[in-house]
Amino acid sequence: MTQITTPKGRARWPKLNEPDRKFNHNGEYSAELALEGEDAEQLKAKLEAIYEKEYERMCIREGKKKLKRCPLPIKAVTDQNGEETGETGFRFKLKALVETRDGRSWEQRPDLFDAQGNCMSEAIGGGSLIRISSEPAPWYTVSLGFGLTLRLRGVQVLELKAPSGGDATSYGFEKEEGFETSEDFAAQFSGVEDTSESEDF
Repeated sequence: MTQITTPKGRARWPKLNEPDRKFNHNGEYSAELALEGEDAEQLKAKLEAIYEKEYERMCIREGKKKLKRCPLPIKAVTDQNGEETGETGFRFKLKALVETRDGRSWEQRPDLFDAQGNCMSEAIGGGSLIRISSEPAPWYTVSLGFGLTLRLRGVQVLELKAPSGGDATSYGFEKEEGFETSEDFAAQFSGVEDTSESEDF
């Protein structure tokens, strides 16, 4: 199976340490990688080439000249106001529990590495600078058609940001004259993980 390694980009809504069970009771690891400029264009072109190659193979396998298509999991990144940022988001995911039709099952998770290639277990938050190793996996169903999942296999963290509830600007707040907290009080909450559920891609 083809394996690709992405350029470095910023993680958005990463679920890399523990699987998200909000929409799948078996759990799913996932992350959106935000890239821009040439990095985004080159990765998009590479995935589109894989998509077309696998689409042709699937048409042959199904004995049809053409199949209904599902788009690649790629979209323009938007800010909190719905405005495009100029970045492109690539969506990667991996089932935490795989169950086959013949009754077999196994658990899996992405391997996590630091910048030096050492295994790591620290919580990875949004905004972390990462690279992703992925296996683009083709699939086909009669109802949905043909698609390509970007299967998440490994992540290298080049710059770690701990999970948090976001900073003031993410809520639309600007600096104003008035009350200012002490450094000691603010330090108590730096790096504290937010346990609330965030919006999924």
